[in-house]
Amino acid sequence: MSMSLRSIGKLGFLLVLIGFLMPVACDMNGFDLADMFMEMDSAGNAVLLYGVFFLALAGLVIGALLIMNKSVPIAADWVILLACIGCGLGVYFGALSEDSVKLQSGAYMIVVGWAVVLVAQLISNVKKE
Repeated sequence: MSMSLRSIGKLGFLLVLIGFLMPVACDMNGFDLADMFMEMDSAGNAVLLYGVFFLALAGLVIGALLIMNKSVPIAADWVILLACIGCGLGVYFGALSEDSVKLQSGAYMIVVGWAVVLVAQLISNVKKE
């Protein structure tokens, strides 16, 4: 079982999932925030938050496939990563960037997870060329 940097980097999505389950903002985890957005008739932000979670889950599945030596196109890695980051930034700039909202440890864990995946993906792509 050979593990490439590309597959190891997918563990960053695990950090995203853990961060989603930790307090992200307003003493609420990602699911609580999504529920709050649904109650406030801001379903778009709720969908974006769920997108962060499910795209990170998809990234972990791709990591598992890579560990099992299955062929996964590199484009799928980039689409999932960029969509996950886009969903998170969409929620942040759409609703959480106000001065009254303080981000908590879960939000920073999500950002670290994204950074791990991005750096590992960039290095593995450069190394391959």
